[in-house]
Amino acid sequence: ERHSRSKMSFELHSLINEILTKRYKGEAILKAKLVEMFITKKVTSAFEIKVNNSRVDFCKVNGDTVSYEIKSGIDNLNKLAKQINDYEKVFEYNYIVVDEIHHQSAQKLIPEHYGIYVFSKNKLIEDRSALLNQNLDPAIQLSLFTKRELLQSFKIFSTHIEVIKEQYGSSEINEHFKIMLKKRYLKKWKFLKDNFSNILPIDYQYFFHHNIEPAVIYGH
Repeated sequence: ERHSRSKMSFELHSLINEILTKRYKGEAILKAKLVEMFITKKVTSAFEIKVNNSRVDFCKVNGDTVSYEIKSGIDNLNKLAKQINDYEKVFEYNYIVVDEIHHQSAQKLIPEHYGIYVFSKNKLIEDRSALLNQNLDPAIQLSLFTKRELLQSFKIFSTHIEVIKEQYGSSEINEHFKIMLKKRYLKKWKFLKDNFSNILPIDYQYFFHHNIEPAVIYGH
């Protein structure tokens, strides 16, 4: 009986995943496409990082930091200008990932150095490559560190941003920012990579955050 309940639980999850993947144009589907793009590559990625009063949907770190702001088919572009302003203070390269219905409108709202991915016919297509962003703000980058991360990263025993800025240049702060992001999210991303084949696409973000064995959730 327990086995049949477990099988039914997984089949229900699978059915929901299939329906949402085929018929629903929400954010989770575009996030899944980004995960699938990077899961086999030598990067560390993360979901939902707070930047100022915005929250970037997805980012990856290897030699560079890259942000991806998603605007799905059921989203609007009302906050996009503010989000762009926040993210370009922090990440070296920036993309918007838009459903094809937003493609034309989004192009008018983003700077030339922003890249664009378009979601069309269930695929993500790179329409424009991002260029190196020249607007990084070390104070905003430092504000994303926890106090513990600041003390571990900068050997001056101060968590005051202005003190750190006096001792370290912008490029050094940016390098420490990249190292911090890798350290913070490496374990969670590795869990997702290691269990990827057993996780349904709509659940990638859940398992990234919670690191629970898929069998416990799906019951199989």
